[in-house]
Amino acid sequence: MATPTLASPDLVQTFAGCAGRMSAQMEHAWLVNDPAAPDYEGQRLTFLTLLDATLAQGQERDALHHRIESKLAHASLLTIATFSDRPDRAKQARMRAKWHLMSCTEMLLDS
Repeated sequence: MATPTLASPDLVQTFAGCAGRMSAQMEHAWLVNDPAAPDYEGQRLTFLTLLDATLAQGQERDALHHRIESKLAHASLLTIATFSDRPDRAKQARMRAKWHLMSCTEMLLDS
C-alpha cells in the first residue's frame, strides 16, 4: 500500500504567505473601494485551499503564524503605499507590495 506524500515545508510556507498577503490585499481593497476586492477574495480562498491540501498534521500552528506575519507585513506595505506623505517611500512600498502579490498570482492558472 502506498503512503501519502507530504508537501515540502517550503510549499506550505509559500501557500500560507500568499494566503496572508491576499487577506491583506482584500481588506485594503475594501478600505479603498477597489473593485478588485472580490478577485482578491477568490485568490485568497484558492491559497487557503492549497494550504489545506498541503498541510501535514502538526504544521497548522507554524502555517498560521506565517500567514499572520505575511498578512501584517503586506498590510504595512499597503498602508505606507497609500498614506505615506513621502512619495519615494510610498512608491517603494507600492512596488514591493505589487512584487509580492505577483509572486503569488503567477502560481495561479486563472490569474
